[in-house]
Amino acid sequence: MRWQVYEWNFRLKSPLHIGFHKIMHFFKTRPYVPGKILWAALTAKLTPMLGINDYKKVGEFLKKIIRFGYLYPYVEEKLYLLKYTEEGLKFGSLNQNEFEKRFITSMASAAIEHESLTAEEGMLHEVEFISPYTIDDGKPVYLKGLFWLREFSEDGFAISKKNNGITIAHNIEVDFKSQLANRFQIGGERKYGFGLVELKELNEISTNEFNGWSGKWREENEEVCISINSDNFIWSHVLHSNNLNIKGHIEPLVGREWEATKGAGRKLTSHGLFWSPGSILCEDRTLKITKLGFWETLD
Repeated sequence: MRWQVYEWNFRLKSPLHIGFHKIMHFFKTRPYVPGKILWAALTAKLTPMLGINDYKKVGEFLKKIIRFGYLYPYVEEKLYLLKYTEEGLKFGSLNQNEFEKRFITSMASAAIEHESLTAEEGMLHEVEFISPYTIDDGKPVYLKGLFWLREFSEDGFAISKKNNGITIAHNIEVDFKSQLANRFQIGGERKYGFGLVELKELNEISTNEFNGWSGKWREENEEVCISINSDNFIWSHVLHSNNLNIKGHIEPLVGREWEATKGAGRKLTSHGLFWSPGSILCEDRTLKITKLGFWETLD
């Protein structure tokens, strides 16, 4: 039942759009992949692999066995984590303008009326995305992150470690590394081929510290907790709390959830106000990772 931390590294195989906000007809992307996006993508892939037709049930099981960290761009041993500084927002060693010039571009498109072969009124839009190759020098772009996993069984579902591998079973066995996590799509515009990632590395971490990520982790009351010292940055969204001393950017998070009568993504749900990744703690704090990858205070 104990949690174990892993680091995984994906090769970005196609443009990646992670919905942020819209400016007129322009759809901006986030420069990272939130944990909830990973949960949704693995739920969508695992459900048919197990031979059942209950996405909600599979998703609830994944919430009990995995705690997701966020994925960040990773190129030539450099991890581009966000951090607010006196010079503004930094992505690793790059400022925001330098980062966007290297990683972010966009594509415009429009829906066409079949009869007139002209653009439908109001359907012109431009989508921003993380490029699968760096724009300045054509280097392959990877995405790197952490996740926590534990052995668990319930209602016919089970996850276990076998022969140095991880297996998820519900009548059918699925290998976590070679089958489930190996190749899947994340983010928006997937019907156009966006968001394809391919697993390159998955390694178990034997210590409670991370290479390149701030903080240490521990298990407390069967929860995954991250302890971060003052003046260090957070690398997930942290739920707003009046007793949390932190500085940075705050934003509301709204997500699409399962709706019983309409299906997946049909129900808009507000998760609340959150401090954005890169915000700086002004005190030592221990934060708990929630089932959807957000962080929140223990008290």
